[in-house]
Parts: sequence; structure tokens; C-alpha cells
Amino acid sequence: MSKEQRLIHLHTYLFDDYHAMKRILQFDPQLKNLYQYTPSYLSTTFRMPKRASEKLYQQLHSNSIYDILENLSKKNIKMITINSDLYPIYLKEIHDPPFVLYYIGNHNLLKTKKLISIIGSRKPSNLAKINCDSIIKELISDQWVIVSGLALGCDAIAHRSTIHHDGKTIGVIGSGLDFTYPKENLDLYQEIPKNHLLISEYPHYIKPEKRYFPRRNRIIAGLSKGLIILEANERSGTMITANFALDYGREVFAIPGPIIMEEYKGNHRLIQEGAKLITSSKDILEEFIEFTKK
Repeated sequence: MSKEQRLIHLHTYLFDDYHAMKRILQFDPQLKNLYQYTPSYLSTTFRMPKRASEKLYQQLHSNSIYDILENLSKKNIKMITINSDLYPIYLKEIHDPPFVLYYIGNHNLLKTKKLISIIGSRKPSNLAKINCDSIIKELISDQWVIVSGLALGCDAIAHRSTIHHDGKTIGVIGSGLDFTYPKENLDLYQEIPKNHLLISEYPHYIKPEKRYFPRRNRIIAGLSKGLIILEANERSGTMITANFALDYGREVFAIPGPIIMEEYKGNHRLIQEGAKLITSSKDILEEFIEFTKK
């Protein structure tokens, strides 16, 4: 069994305890002794709750990694571990990168450095699609891949606009790849794996839960060179993602809007705090002009 397989096996059952996984990997980077750890050893050495350590021990010893990999293969789900050469370069830079990424589709999209995220409100105004279409055309012409989170509203607008203009897009979801959430985006879940890329850090069987989406947001921010905010309320998941991007040293771009519209309150606050005000894709491309020459 390879180091990669041991990591996937561990992650399958310990994905929800990032810090425990990190402690185990710091202690045993190759996971050579993974199957020798007793429940009490897991609990005391890696500071896991007793019940959790007992459950992990039972899962590792009763469910074969080969059966797991065979099941994933039948579903056409592939994996990239943090040790792989295929692992996204920018994502590896953040302080808590996913140990495993599960994906369906064109993994070559992760190799490009021209990744840019576009996100926004789940209940956008009519301006959002107009602005998104205007910005995306030139980004696609310059070979940028559009990343978003497959949520309702601005995320779906970004994915659909990219596909409509013959660009490439990456959807980052907050559940396992077995699930379509929200159902309203079924068309995107069917289209993206065919010609684009769908990724998650969650094992395929994990149902969508509210607590998973903030973690998903860090991947959207971490994957990309920059983050474009179409519309955002002041208190929203969009602002959480923007804060991740700022923490990671990414460029944050915000479209201004009417001061009376709640949908732009977050954009205006981000601009006040240093995000770049944009009125066209030219403002974004100028920021990356040296980068795009590479």
C-alpha cells in the first residue's frame, strides 16, 4: 500500500478533524504506522476524543482502502493528495490546505496559474448577470479559468456565463461528489464534469451541511490568483470568502453599485478596506499584466 493510499484511507474517515489529521501527519509523515495505532494511542498521542479514536480504529481496520478506491473508480471520482505534483500550487500556500481533493472532470485545469474566482450573493440583483457577462468575456479571451462555488445566485451566474462564452470553469462544492446541491443547479452538475472540473475536499458520501460551506470558501479563495465580488451583503458567505482571500494575500476586486442597494454594501466596505474597485475586466487584467506575460 502506498503513502497516497494510506492518506486517502485516513482522510476518508478523519476528514472532519483537520487538526487531528495534521498532528498524525506531523508525527508520521509517511503514515507507515497508521494501522498499528491503538484507540488509546490515537486518543492520547493525537488528542482525539476517546469515542472518535475508537471509531477511527474500527473504520480503518474493517474497511479496505482497495474497496474504497474501487468504489470511487466506479463513480469516476479521482483524487489528488497534497503530496501530488498535480496539487494546485496556490492552494498549497494557504495555512490549512486540504489533504485530499476529490474530483470529476478535467484535472488539467488545476495546472494553470490563471485561476480567478468570481462569487457573490445567493439572491443577486439583475445587475449581477450583466456585470458578470461583461467581465468574463475578456478574462476568458485571456485564458483565465473561472472558479466559483456552485451556489445559487452569483456563483451559478459565473459558471453559466463562463460556459456560455466557451470558457473553462471549476466548481468547488461543500459536500461529497455524490450530491447535487442545490437542486436548482442540476444542469451545472451535469455539464461541469464533462468539459470542466468539479472538486471537493469531502469524501463522496458526505451530505451537504451548513458547517461545510465556510471550509469550502477557503478553497475558492486559495485556488485562485484573485477574487472578484459581483455583489455581497455585509454579512454573508461572500464576505467570509473575501476575508480568506485577503488573509492569503490574494487580489480582491469589487464591483461598485448604487449606495442604496443592500446587495452592494459588502462590496463598498471591501473597497473602503483596500479591495480594488473595478468597472471592467481591463481593471483586473492591468493588475496582472506582468503575470499574464509569463
